Amino acid sequence: MYTPLRRPLPWRTLCSCPVPTTCRQASTSAPIDKKKYSKTLLLPSTAFRLRPKSQYELDLKYRHKTTIDLYQRQRREKLGDEFVLHDGPPYANGNLHMGEPTPNSANPGHALNRTLKDIINRYQLTRGRRVHYVPGWDCHGLPIEQKALQEANVSHLPTQLIQTTFLKIDPLQVRQIARRTALEAIETQKSEMKELGIMADWDSETGTYRTLALDFEIRQMRLFAQLVDRGLITHRLRPVYYSPSSRTALAEAELKYKDGYKSRSVYVAFPVTTKSEALGAIGEVHLAIWTTTPWTLPANMAIAISADMTYAVVTAQGKTLIIALDRVEPLQQILGDIQVLQVPQCPADLGSALLGTRYKHRFADDLPVIPSPHVKSDSGTGLVHTAPAHGHEDYEAYMASGFSAPLRCPVDDAGLFTDIHPSLVGKSVLGEGAGEMIRLLQQDDTLLAEQTIEHRYPHDWKTKEPIIVRATPQWFADVTAIKPIVQKSLDKVEFYPPQSRNRLESFVHGRAEWCISRQRSWGVPIPALFLDGKPVLDADVIQHIITTLEEHGTDYWWQAPVEAFLPSHLKGNYTKGTDTLDVWYDSGSSWTLLPNHTADVYLEGSDQHRGWFQSSLLTHIGSTLQPVAPFRKLVTHGFILDEGGQKMSKSLGNGISPIDIIKGDESTRGYGADVLRLWAASVDYTRDVSMGPSAIAHAAESLRKIRSAMRFILASASPEPGQTSLDDTDQIDRHILAELSRVKQTAMQHYDVFAFSKVVTLVSTFLSQTMSALYFDAIKDTLYSNKASSPERAGAAHTLFQAFHTLVPIIAPIAPHLAEELWHHHGKTDSVFLSECKAEDVIAPVNIEPLLQLRSQMLSSMAARGIRSPAELDIASDQPFDSESMMSRADQTATLFKY
Repeated sequence: MYTPLRRPLPWRTLCSCPVPTTCRQASTSAPIDKKKYSKTLLLPSTAFRLRPKSQYELDLKYRHKTTIDLYQRQRREKLGDEFVLHDGPPYANGNLHMGEPTPNSANPGHALNRTLKDIINRYQLTRGRRVHYVPGWDCHGLPIEQKALQEANVSHLPTQLIQTTFLKIDPLQVRQIARRTALEAIETQKSEMKELGIMADWDSETGTYRTLALDFEIRQMRLFAQLVDRGLITHRLRPVYYSPSSRTALAEAELKYKDGYKSRSVYVAFPVTTKSEALGAIGEVHLAIWTTTPWTLPANMAIAISADMTYAVVTAQGKTLIIALDRVEPLQQILGDIQVLQVPQCPADLGSALLGTRYKHRFADDLPVIPSPHVKSDSGTGLVHTAPAHGHEDYEAYMASGFSAPLRCPVDDAGLFTDIHPSLVGKSVLGEGAGEMIRLLQQDDTLLAEQTIEHRYPHDWKTKEPIIVRATPQWFADVTAIKPIVQKSLDKVEFYPPQSRNRLESFVHGRAEWCISRQRSWGVPIPALFLDGKPVLDADVIQHIITTLEEHGTDYWWQAPVEAFLPSHLKGNYTKGTDTLDVWYDSGSSWTLLPNHTADVYLEGSDQHRGWFQSSLLTHIGSTLQPVAPFRKLVTHGFILDEGGQKMSKSLGNGISPIDIIKGDESTRGYGADVLRLWAASVDYTRDVSMGPSAIAHAAESLRKIRSAMRFILASASPEPGQTSLDDTDQIDRHILAELSRVKQTAMQHYDVFAFSKVVTLVSTFLSQTMSALYFDAIKDTLYSNKASSPERAGAAHTLFQAFHTLVPIIAPIAPHLAEELWHHHGKTDSVFLSECKAEDVIAPVNIEPLLQLRSQMLSSMAARGIRSPAELDIASDQPFDSESMMSRADQTATLFKY
């Protein structure tokens, strides 16, 4: 006689037996009513759908409840500690994207960035904290001006002509068009960010911030006045990264380095006019230099050497030259046969003995040789052509040597030579001007050799055109003065991942000053006056200007005469400055909006170590001079790549719209926001991550499995707790309760350190292995067949209740729409994020390992006999059929298979 263990006994025996049987019930010729006992089963029942017809439409049902309404309510009702996550403003330019980098934006990938922030905020909300999160937009700068250009109907012109034309447009017209362009982009991005399920006060006037708002502009100008008052702001001629195609100075973060750029490099011999004492015994001699920018030679003001390097006097191409001894052999192939000379009464290594030597070239006489630590012997000749107006290291070396001659910078705003020489005037330094310079060297018989080299070269990130380094009058913030305070502040900051600390510190330590001015009309004016061409760095005067602009708006700077901004006591030939503040200064001053001017968390892309993280840090420290950073924890994420490992960009055509993923398009159905959010949470965002159709499909399948498991829990859980005490539960129930306690504590630990992928793995593994493969399988007979009032069934239902109230809050920060839907189907009217969690606290672990091992052995034995499931296993018996006794034996064996 065989009797089933895993199904209700009468139903299974009346249907069929898996092996030959002598069962009298099975051999009867009477018709069998297979549904006779189905109504006696307590099958799970729920309106919660396993596969919604439209996930996007289902999300919309809970969207407002879990985003705008939730944020507003928790601000009103939550009485816990306040948690502040400050939003680095993305650029108000275009639609949302998955991962296209935009240097002026604090978000290299909107979907990943905003989702990670929202997960953090929602987790803090589940922990009882009151969340402060105000999304913002960066609204000034070149990209928006470029958009405005298109509206001005000049977009068909070449880049340089566009800029020339645009510069002739009335600044007020530029500002009017650019403001409208930015506001339209904000509304577009705002609507799309809502689709991501981001919890924020999107609809109220104070729920978001914009750097073009007057109150924001006034804040950053007052911050500028503070920096002036602390002596940290200067205005002078200094080399900066300059874009001829954009007609403005650029920050380092606005550069895009390209490989394969071709430059015409030259080796040049400069005749010595005055010899140092060590060179007195040598006749006519030249100093040999090498440069990849021959167009900078008219601005040459010195030659730099290393005082510790060994130099040699050599002959090559009929000239006596001085080069580094280590460069003699490498230069043989370039300059031809080189002979090292032994010069009597000349030091064997020269080095510092070269100091005091003077030389000349076509554009200047009597120029010095100076020492500099940046001179190396691994390239060139060991003597470095120094043009302080066209190189940062050149400038530092020249100034450190004590020379104070005015910088020579014969290049105009368009990147064209000025009146330095008739044959050079009007020629582009990056084009035909370089060729003409080389021709002049040949004419002077000072050109030793020419080579075309390929190397990495900086380009304007927006126009994609090469940039130059050029001395222009600019405003600078002194970074060197505050570096010690900055370092002390960073010692108190937690970095995620930890190695990102080194990146931020290296950028700060490598920076002496910050060029905060831009030559644009669309931006916040630098509120400064000039008297006879010199800036008036008086904090009271600047505050007077700011007060005037606060009353009339910043457009007034371009509308009103200078007299409108003069305090009554000022007399003289005053003019207004025409520069605007760097957009990094714009966004970097956004901490002024925060409660106590400090956030618990800043989270942005890895490029922001040299961008928004740094500008926020420097402005904050500069204003307070206290070792307190504007962030307590700093989290960094990487860029999103396509599935081939390429960065997403419009130019490559490999970008993915997050809205298409959520809503779907003409060819594919929408996955809903939670699939995209689950993908964002499941990847190791601390490095660059890949994204594509297969990654989204995998995330969708993972969410389906979570949904399926949670559906079974929802359908089978008791409606309320307290029906069963812990003492009345089975050992397997106590084991699951203990595991739930472990999962909850572990998930909290992962959330606390922003390790969201570990939360996803933890929950997915627990649901698939511990719950579905073990517990669900063990309790199905109990749930379906036992009486509703039986202690065993009540214990299982109680355990599932605890599982539901433990797991839903864990899932909620990542998949809020799913969590709200589950909460709703459990009979809850409030948001899951505002409800009290009824899950039990820590449950002591239960040791069921021996039973699990025995279960594993029996399953292996069954598999070896071709038995696919314990549900197919029967017990042989020679006893007459007796349902009571058979059920008793069945329950005993089934109990074993629970474990």
